[in-house]
Amino acid sequence: MKFTKRYPGYDAVLDTDRCSPRNNADLKLTLRIGFRQINPMAGAATGTYPDYGRSGETLRQIVKWTAADWAAWKLNFCNSAQKFWDKKFWLDNRAGDFAFRQGTEIFIPNIFCRFELIGNDDTVGTHHVVIDVVRLAATENFFGSHSVLFDSKDTNLVQKGTDSKGNKIMQRAHVHEVGHLLGLGHVAIGSAGCPATGDTNISACYGVTDQDKNSVMGGGMRLDVVHAAPWITAFNDLAAAQSAMSLFRLSPSLPVYSPPILKTRPIVAVMSQIYPRNVAEFEAGAVLKTLKRGR
Repeated sequence: MKFTKRYPGYDAVLDTDRCSPRNNADLKLTLRIGFRQINPMAGAATGTYPDYGRSGETLRQIVKWTAADWAAWKLNFCNSAQKFWDKKFWLDNRAGDFAFRQGTEIFIPNIFCRFELIGNDDTVGTHHVVIDVVRLAATENFFGSHSVLFDSKDTNLVQKGTDSKGNKIMQRAHVHEVGHLLGLGHVAIGSAGCPATGDTNISACYGVTDQDKNSVMGGGMRLDVVHAAPWITAFNDLAAAQSAMSLFRLSPSLPVYSPPILKTRPIVAVMSQIYPRNVAEFEAGAVLKTLKRGR
């Protein structure tokens, strides 16, 4: 079956049709972006645009988009951001949700986290968010962009800082911003120097320690299990909805397995592949990182 929940920023689909003693369920988050060109005024070939799109900020030199450059930039943005976030997490289903029967045996699937990024011009289709994009002149090395205003160089790998040993910390800004679009905040929010609310764009919010600075939600490119939060939220919401629906169903539509409450725990994310468990493995608290079960 496929279970769907739509959020303001993305859609979530849990697919249990692929479940088997060897295969987990898929949970795909789909983000649809509408891209809108920002070009020089009056059809000119060159012009200026202010940092952050705000009047009074520094004016940067921009160039008119060509059809070929626009198409190539959109494709690169979508392919590289999707590759970064897709297939990076598994959710350890420690609550026993969405159990299924295979022959005479019952299995509890874990969850493979997928990500799909669909990008089109803002005038084509429907979108979760519309992003304006300027094409910077070759002479410009900086532009004040944010989650809904990008520049043509935001897909490049650039230095964002240095660690305590002087090593460069590199990042592709668009993968960081896609994290924001999925609902993730900066790495150090709530830590010393970074408020839990209000302006979370100050320097301290991007990390003070080397660990935080290198996070994708700091200034680097490292993914951590905490970044699986959008998938965990979606799974918990879908599991709760399915549980509520089952209360109104008559047998045999009731869940095939209701685990003892003492055997359940909150779901967690891992970054290495884990396999479905049978009831005995689940109740023993096993985490199967290798699988000797027959095909």
